[in-house]
Amino acid sequence: MENKELKPKDVYRPIKARPLTSGGEQALYYLYQPITGSDAIAVYFTLLGDGEDPKQVDYLHIDALNALDMGLPRFIAARKRLEGIGLLKVYVKDDPELGQSYLYELLEPAAPSEFFQEETLALLLLHKVSEFKFKQLAQRFAPKTVERQGYQEVTSRFAQVYGQLDVTSEVALVEAETTAYQEVTDEATLKVDLSGLDWQFMQDFGEKKYIDPALYTKELREKLTFYHEFFGYTELELVELVAQAVSLETGELSYKELEKLAQAKSQLPKEKKAETTTEAPEQALRRKNAFLAQGYTEEDWQAVEAAEAYPPMKYLQALKKAKRSFVTKNEEWLLKDLVEKSPLPNPVINQLLNYVLVDQNKSDLNARLVNTIATDWSEKQLKTAIDAIQYVRQRKIEQKEQQTQKQTKQKQGTNRYNRPQKQETLEDWTKYTVKPADPALEAELDRQLKEFYQEEGDK
Repeated sequence: MENKELKPKDVYRPIKARPLTSGGEQALYYLYQPITGSDAIAVYFTLLGDGEDPKQVDYLHIDALNALDMGLPRFIAARKRLEGIGLLKVYVKDDPELGQSYLYELLEPAAPSEFFQEETLALLLLHKVSEFKFKQLAQRFAPKTVERQGYQEVTSRFAQVYGQLDVTSEVALVEAETTAYQEVTDEATLKVDLSGLDWQFMQDFGEKKYIDPALYTKELREKLTFYHEFFGYTELELVELVAQAVSLETGELSYKELEKLAQAKSQLPKEKKAETTTEAPEQALRRKNAFLAQGYTEEDWQAVEAAEAYPPMKYLQALKKAKRSFVTKNEEWLLKDLVEKSPLPNPVINQLLNYVLVDQNKSDLNARLVNTIATDWSEKQLKTAIDAIQYVRQRKIEQKEQQTQKQTKQKQGTNRYNRPQKQETLEDWTKYTVKPADPALEAELDRQLKEFYQEEGDK
């Protein structure tokens, strides 16, 4: 988390522990780019190039922005995508003379052979590209099989070629000069928060299902955390998935089977109750009364509760069902991309979905509109569903005022020059508001959503 808002004049210092390998470069172009987007890869190579300059160490962000031809919000969004996928570590400090300065540590991408063995990365890629493209990429980077049939190995051995070497006196020098190589740990790793799950409970419950607690390695915990954050699986559901992926004969866990089960379960209706808030009833009541006192309705509060209660995929399914529609594959990829790459909490993402599909009455999630809103909300650091609702209301008020001012200026321009004056407008998600939402439609959607949440709560 940054201490202050990043400014173009802030200094940054890029560094990479070792040169980028050819395999890592290929992985960035063909495997990471579909997941992170082209902006993130452009930022990575710009920082990499700066870090390799032998004459300069520190740079200004404004120079990087000019070289990339992108604004600060786009740069920050792209940078966060690199952080989330494990390609970049960010450090910040306050310098008395230079102000806030950043250290960008670039990490080595997983080589293609390693990428496809990391099931989480492979899953992200599959959800981003078509099945045909995924198979094409997997086959392109698959290790080649060496056909040895009919051949007899006649390779010379080391001792046959080099004989006995007396290296006693050189051992100390070699060890001294190669220590730094042994300490390099710059491989890219996915960043997940393991504190979001009750691991002790999962291990205790898992033992009743004959799951060895030793199976809960860091690798497994990261995978289960990923399933929890994206699919919304509870601790109980995760333990059930692990139990099904463990062999009854050997007690070993099959990660491939776990991955298969997790994806299959995501396609089925959830069988869990709505998650309830952990705050005390008195605190919840005070929060509700403070919200209603600002002029919001009971329906607005119910929308807040729903946004806080469900993971994004479940919430999107509810909205689409209420609109008598369904979640398309493109919408699933878009939402997955949003959850993984944006810093927006799930309740804020849910409120974004509500704004597009209900408030704006869109039939589906338009990628450009959703990403424009998400970038703006990320920049404004919205943390709760209430923050999102308040921000949307404020933007609507500002939009109405701007429209009035614009009409006044156009009228004045017409009277003065006998023709309307052309005005340039900036990219703004509020411009997509073409008409007020239909109150009858909103009421019907609210009714159907309440029925859906009631059905889920009774399960």
